[in-house]
Amino acid sequence: MELRQLKYFVTLAEDLHFGRAADRVGIAQPALSQQIRHLEQELGGALFIRTKRSVSLTAAGSLFYEEARNLLQHADRAVDKVRRAFSGMIGEIRIGFVESATWDILPQVISAYRQKYPEVQIKPCHLHSSSQIEALLDGTLSIGITGIPVNEPLLMSYSIRSEPFWVALPPEHPLGNRHTVHIGELSRESFITTNREVGKVYYDTMIQVCMEAGFSPAIVQTADEMHTLLSLVSSGLGIALIHESARHLRTDLAYKPVLGVSQSAYRMSFVWKKDPISPLLRGFLDTMQKLYPQQDH
Repeated sequence: MELRQLKYFVTLAEDLHFGRAADRVGIAQPALSQQIRHLEQELGGALFIRTKRSVSLTAAGSLFYEEARNLLQHADRAVDKVRRAFSGMIGEIRIGFVESATWDILPQVISAYRQKYPEVQIKPCHLHSSSQIEALLDGTLSIGITGIPVNEPLLMSYSIRSEPFWVALPPEHPLGNRHTVHIGELSRESFITTNREVGKVYYDTMIQVCMEAGFSPAIVQTADEMHTLLSLVSSGLGIALIHESARHLRTDLAYKPVLGVSQSAYRMSFVWKKDPISPLLRGFLDTMQKLYPQQDH
């Protein structure tokens, strides 16, 4: 039994006229009659009562009509669903993001994407940059928003923002009333940093800018999360070199731009696997690239 036979049957059941039904399905009347006979033979009984003046459904034909119509509708929905999946209109996209992306980038890009693709399921996942790289490579993530350069040949990177170093100071710190702070003025401070295991590039860059200023930072405490790091600064344990957008995480600290630093603290980028790029991901990339011009490295 084929779907086209079901279509022929349903059309004839609705029209109850071989000539009109044949015109609707686009075949000759004898061919339609033959297909209906084949269907009846396969099912083992008559679906129609045929007389010289009329065509009507048998009891079995009426029952089969309801089932056949439902099958055709289900098949049409399945075809439509697959076509929309091929066009990127439905499906699931998994977005990795670092903490600092939650203030602007993540809500902006999700809002813009949902306006155009409202039926796509969006699954945000908070991960450190290094964990995002692993998840992209093994297919767990569709795309990531990271804060570090990506040197992986299987991945593409689209940089949208670089952020300078700022210093986070306890509220009563002597440097808190300054407009800016030179990196060299921090040489005698106690530093709180993120763990190198969760942010190798960021950690190494922070060490490097201090070394270039002529001192090795005295690290007294580390933290896995920026929220935790800033809480430790608030408690007075030390100061922290942070990227600019992190200052939005707490409002009770003194934040100052750091002068005398040649490198960026953070480079916010979208990262995804080069191949294959699904229609779903292509739609997200198009949305993202319209929102954010690419920043030169």
